[in-house]
Amino acid sequence: MEKFDVIIIGAGPGGMTAAIYTQRSSLKTLMLEKAAPGGKMMTTWEIENYTGFGNISGFELSEKMFNHTQELGVEYRYGDVVNVVDKGDYKEVHTASGEVYQTAAVIIGTGTIPRSTNAPGESELSGKGVSWCAVCDGAFFKDLDIVVVGGGNSAIEEAAFLAKTVNHITVVNILPTLQADAVAIDELKETGKADFLLGYEVVSFNGTDKMESVTVRNVETKEEQDIAVQGAFVFIGQIPKTDFVKDLGITNKWGYIEVDENMATKVPGIYAIGDVVDKELRQIITAANDGSIAAIQVGKYLGKSNKVW
Repeated sequence: MEKFDVIIIGAGPGGMTAAIYTQRSSLKTLMLEKAAPGGKMMTTWEIENYTGFGNISGFELSEKMFNHTQELGVEYRYGDVVNVVDKGDYKEVHTASGEVYQTAAVIIGTGTIPRSTNAPGESELSGKGVSWCAVCDGAFFKDLDIVVVGGGNSAIEEAAFLAKTVNHITVVNILPTLQADAVAIDELKETGKADFLLGYEVVSFNGTDKMESVTVRNVETKEEQDIAVQGAFVFIGQIPKTDFVKDLGITNKWGYIEVDENMATKVPGIYAIGDVVDKELRQIITAANDGSIAAIQVGKYLGKSNKVW
């Protein structure tokens, strides 16, 4: 069984930043990721608020961060973590493919997955018209009509991106107002390609082999209408990926991990960072900040407890 000083679960901006710090502190570090390094950055078309980079694509920023970890010699492996077991002086990290690693400390940076509407037809039409990633699938809807579900920054910003490709967008939001920043809303309106159904909920996604329409309902009047579209993009929030730590008792009722100002959970030696943490602001730069804090605290924890393998 391989042993490490610290295992970082997730290679998003927080995980990669943590890996850079722990590696530079001469801690034997393993970074596990079940997808491509970068996390949600990989599906972000433009990033304009990460200090020092101006306007950069999510893919490019992910690549730069990952290359930085590799230049420093961080060990990186594919790993779908299914369980973290607290053994007191050490932890066991179990993967879906049967690997078991021992480590003195764990940093969890697994992020979130998109929330579904759970309306009939959504799962059946996934990949046939329903999507949760504008960057991934936007090109498939060139010159077509689509629905964007949601009213927060993610929904409106992604709608503005999609407006470069599609013919028309109907934004459907269950609340009577949009929650996105005024700048994002203005940018979408300026495209001239969007209209808004506020105070409406999705009843169903309709079609057999491809999207044909979306049925929506007025929340107050209960009146329903069909919108003829060829695609639907859903941006109504995220669900934390924390099933693998459910037995540790470190999550709140929504599944987010609770940490203190040092990114430490109530289980000694286990830390959490980024979007998976219970906090107000979830940005690339705040995830990176979390990663640096957790990494420094891991160094202090290992030094005080003398648990470096």
